Amino acid sequence: MKRFADSIAREKGVKPPPGYATTASICRAFLNQHAPRKADAGIPVATGSKPASPAQILFAEKLAQEKGIAIPVEAKASSGAMSTWIDSTQVNKRDKRRRKRVNTPTKSIAPKSAVQRKRSRKGAANVVAAATPSVPARGNSGTDTPLWIPYGNKDAALRLGARYRAGGWYAPAGVDLAAFGERGWLQSQAPLSS
Repeated sequence: MKRFADSIAREKGVKPPPGYATTASICRAFLNQHAPRKADAGIPVATGSKPASPAQILFAEKLAQEKGIAIPVEAKASSGAMSTWIDSTQVNKRDKRRRKRVNTPTKSIAPKSAVQRKRSRKGAANVVAAATPSVPARGNSGTDTPLWIPYGNKDAALRLGARYRAGGWYAPAGVDLAAFGERGWLQSQAPLSS
């Protein structure tokens, strides 16, 4: 209440009465004098509810235009009435089903394999392996050298040219392995865990 009184005092250029910050009755009297309530200002407000928001009104007008109907005066009286009218006018069950189908994610447009995968009725576990074309995995060309990088040496390994993927650390083709060998980081030199 004090903040509102301060903003009214700044807006109107008046000084608030002494004690308004500590006494609610003084603050309320100041606000009643300088900031009358909306109902007192002549704005029609339904008792116990707030008027329909501008966003509700715009949405309702758009909806009414699409459906070719008029917005009832009762709906414009309050936010709750407007919300009820929008909900009842917006969609029926058939439209909801259609909307769910429309908003489903789009399927991939990538070309499908010429050989279709066959599934048994028992589940996806019995997919015919020969039906799917084999795609070589990244880094399976045999040129990458596996590395054993001790914990805490990530930055040093990256500076030397090491890379990390799901399978672990490796040195890509063309990276000098001498620095990794000096540190004992080549996979063949990794200590065996007991």
